[in-house]
Amino acid sequence: MDHIRQKLMLIFSAILLTLSFIPLSVKAENNIDFSVKAIIPSNQIDHLKSYFDLKMSPGQKQDLKIEVFNNSNKEETIQGNITFATTNDNGLIDYSKSNSKDADKSLKYPLTSLIKEPQKEVVIPPGKSKVVSFSITMPKDEYDGVILGAAHFKKKVDESEKSSKSESSINIKNEYAYVVGIKLSENTKEVEPDLHLLDIKPKLVNYRTAIAATIQNSESSIAKDMSIDAQIFKKGSNKVLYSSKKTEMSMAPNSNFDYAIDLNNNPIEPGTYRLKMKAIIGTQVWEWDELFTIGKEAKELNNKAVEINNNHYWFYIGGGLLLLIGIIWLIVFLKRKKGKDRTNNQE
Repeated sequence: MDHIRQKLMLIFSAILLTLSFIPLSVKAENNIDFSVKAIIPSNQIDHLKSYFDLKMSPGQKQDLKIEVFNNSNKEETIQGNITFATTNDNGLIDYSKSNSKDADKSLKYPLTSLIKEPQKEVVIPPGKSKVVSFSITMPKDEYDGVILGAAHFKKKVDESEKSSKSESSINIKNEYAYVVGIKLSENTKEVEPDLHLLDIKPKLVNYRTAIAATIQNSESSIAKDMSIDAQIFKKGSNKVLYSSKKTEMSMAPNSNFDYAIDLNNNPIEPGTYRLKMKAIIGTQVWEWDELFTIGKEAKELNNKAVEINNNHYWFYIGGGLLLLIGIIWLIVFLKRKKGKDRTNNQE
């Protein structure tokens, strides 16, 4: 026993010695070397806000000016681009989208469509600042509600420096971006959010099984402090299979997102189900009670999922093993019985 223990210790020591010679280095870089400041114009609704909250007119043209500061001791190139507001799948307003293909069908005027040059690049000397200007033109027709988006700034990545990094080095680079909100309105008419259930489908969320209910805010208003309560049933049953309840969510004007009901790592099973869901924003209440069907897409999603509970598969495997053992035992029993019969006949 002692010689086995000595061999294991020797192997373990060899592994540790090998790992100690692997040229692995980890570097962390912080790039907080620039900052931005909105130059607030006279048509700002609330001058206490550090972002643009502007009262506009139909067809009005205006330059949005943002001062960008280079706080480093070297020349920096800063990239700025305009984005429009969407809602991410956590139920939060997202200011990262700039491609109109990501816009909800109800969004008539993405902020990017109102800006002449939505992308800018500026080179700033060390310790200096420059003003970046975006020219905006409002739609000719009067617009109720708000148009929401942002100016997004980040430092340009130096590709030559990036490619020169050693292959044996893991470089952890924290890239920071600054976002200046842009909220445009033409009148004080109050527009209420209006929610719609667009779709129900199985989905993987962080590679885990879920049912996603696609919810749309079809109006040009911000949905604040929204709560959703959802349950899933098998068709014809009142037993709750899965449920989810979330509060303090928000939605951008004219946007949609997938509200996920977690399946607790259980596999997605084909069949017909029922979704019962309620959404509340202030005094507004929406209720849905819809049937939906899961088909052959379940198999592909289950194959891609992680940590899936496949207990029923182990049941089949265990049953198969028991059946195989039973067949082997029967064969052995019959052979022994046949052998005994031959012995008795010879006697």
